[in-house]
Amino acid sequence: MKKIAAIIFIIMLAVQAQAQYVAQDPTRYIPNGRVLGLGKAYVGLADDTGSIYTNPAGLATLKGWQLSSMSGKFLDEYSFLSFSGVYPTDYGVLGFGFAGTSISGAFATTVEAGSDPLDPIYTIDPTQPQMGNYNNAFVLTYANKMSKVEYLKKIPQAENLTFGVSAKIYKTALYGDGIVGGDGSGFDMDLGVKYFPPQKWMTFGAAIQNLLPFGFGGKLTYASGHEESYPSVIEIGSAFKILGKENAFKEMGENELKLMVDLDYHPTSGNYPMIMHTGVEWKPLSYAAIRAGIDQDAAGDGNGGLTTVSDMAYGVGLNFSGFSFDYAYHTFAGAPNVDNNFFSLSYSYAPALEIKEKVVIDEPKDKLITFDDTVKMSGNVMDPEIRDLKAGKRTLRFGLKGDFQSVIELNEGKNRTDIKAMDRNGKLLQAMSLRALRLIKFPDVAVGYWVDKPISLLAMGRVITGYPDGTFRPEGNITRAEMCSLLMKTVDQLSTGEGTRASEEAGGNFQDVKTTHWAASFIAKAAKLGVVKGYPDGSFKPSGNITRAEGLAMVARFAGISEEAYNNEFNDVRASNWAATIIAGATKAGILKFLEGKPFEANNKLNRAETVEMLYRTTTVNTLLGKDLLNWENY
Repeated sequence: MKKIAAIIFIIMLAVQAQAQYVAQDPTRYIPNGRVLGLGKAYVGLADDTGSIYTNPAGLATLKGWQLSSMSGKFLDEYSFLSFSGVYPTDYGVLGFGFAGTSISGAFATTVEAGSDPLDPIYTIDPTQPQMGNYNNAFVLTYANKMSKVEYLKKIPQAENLTFGVSAKIYKTALYGDGIVGGDGSGFDMDLGVKYFPPQKWMTFGAAIQNLLPFGFGGKLTYASGHEESYPSVIEIGSAFKILGKENAFKEMGENELKLMVDLDYHPTSGNYPMIMHTGVEWKPLSYAAIRAGIDQDAAGDGNGGLTTVSDMAYGVGLNFSGFSFDYAYHTFAGAPNVDNNFFSLSYSYAPALEIKEKVVIDEPKDKLITFDDTVKMSGNVMDPEIRDLKAGKRTLRFGLKGDFQSVIELNEGKNRTDIKAMDRNGKLLQAMSLRALRLIKFPDVAVGYWVDKPISLLAMGRVITGYPDGTFRPEGNITRAEMCSLLMKTVDQLSTGEGTRASEEAGGNFQDVKTTHWAASFIAKAAKLGVVKGYPDGSFKPSGNITRAEGLAMVARFAGISEEAYNNEFNDVRASNWAATIIAGATKAGILKFLEGKPFEANNKLNRAETVEMLYRTTTVNTLLGKDLLNWENY
């Protein structure tokens, strides 16, 4: 990077020694109507073919080819014409441009006989052929992202930088009135960079126009041997997207407002002042733009020097289906009574975006969990090539805009509906699936009950069961034996080779649990795993209703939830309570969310709904559900 900066510095020192005669560069004055309507404040924006004449780095991010042209008369005398085009390739963006001015039909003059030599009178000489002049520039441009060029991608921020270089060939001629050797040709180059900071609502640019020193060939040479230099200009610019739908400082619907500011410095013209360009572009609608700008320039100050003058610029733009019409009105301080109107016509071809989602399903969403036996399906066909759309074996009809609606019937448990879209020849264009889990219902658990889905999921996952009469009784209490049973059944489902039969210590050596007790094996296993503990007298009390504190302790041990220092998580539980550290750990693990803002009430009887809620929030039970019911890959 330091070497590049040094080279540029040496070049800029060299250009100071250019010839005193200055050649006109038409590319600086007639880019296109949009650039002129912005007061030529475009170096930081540079986002269309106008970049060829202002900052060639702006071409690097264009996605499709573009063409632009402008013609008319300048100051009612000079005819002008500019034409430019851009074509992106896999190796960078190529651009070409032509900018030219001409005047013809100018009469030759002669000094009237007898007039004062100190104050001669000129009259038209009809005996001499009329005079004319043209000044043309042909431009070839290459632009790319720095990160895509091997020798530039190591530059800091290369991924946020683009560059562009333009080669300019000049052809000019002055003819008529016996002029000999009036043909001339020249060559020069432009270099530009553009920076895209993380703040996507702003961009910055810099360009050096006519950077070649006079001694390096950056000049215009006439057939007569006369030589003129092209003045170098260093430009820096910034663009800010104040309002916009996206990538804007403030997002505001379809409104789009951009502000641009440029500064120009002429290093080869010692008396040339620093000048500024400012522009504003407002798009109240996506197809219409209103523009205004201040285009500063240099003019004589009446004392042999130069001063800054400000010209006003205004413009409008309309675009439809890739075509753009841009109009600019530009004042000139040196010609206040002359209208200066500029018209541009452009076309931008944007490559069709690949339609990734040829069919979009609005509802239902994939991986649906519901109690309903039918669900409404609606969506849109996005690809016009689609002629046949099927949901399973059913053909779906869609409207002219691609919209469709249908109903999917769901069986209890897992459901999968395959959506297939085909073209007119039956070729499959897109395949997708809608997966849904229809939950079972208990007659005494209403849809909308605070743990309706967890109850159904745990029942379908065989973690809990209902009663023989088909009810669940969510508000019913749960015994200590029942808690051991459901916890150990869950352990068995997660383990391999584990049974549900009694261990060698049938009943867990609890004096009140006989080997013939229906839950003896579960109690023994729970005791062996440390999930339950008996009372000090050696009993277990299997038929006793479990308290909230006891139930939480069993669930926490089952799920491997560590105890934590108690920090008054619940106002009604003291730090000295035997379950305080268990409560703290469970709170941290998130299994007591149903009690947030409520008292814990440790001695209250735990009911079946609360048991389901705590179990459902453990990673252990979620792992079990993820093996089957919530393993969507197996649908």
